Amino acid sequence: MEKTEVKSRLIASAAYDDRSHLLYVHLHSGETKSLVAPRSMYENLITADSPGWYYTRHISPLAKG
Repeated sequence: MEKTEVKSRLIASAAYDDRSHLLYVHLHSGETKSLVAPRSMYENLITADSPGWYYTRHISPLAKG
């Protein structure tokens, strides 16, 4: 599983499991959200100018946790 620290006030880190296609988003609040997603969603999150905005717009509505 690949894990990346994210520079964001909302997100601490993100991880992606290529085998299960699960995206994990670890928030500074201590919560971990997860969802089945394409690897491109993980890559877009960790490279976004504003990872918090990307998470809120594209991941949060779909995530469980």
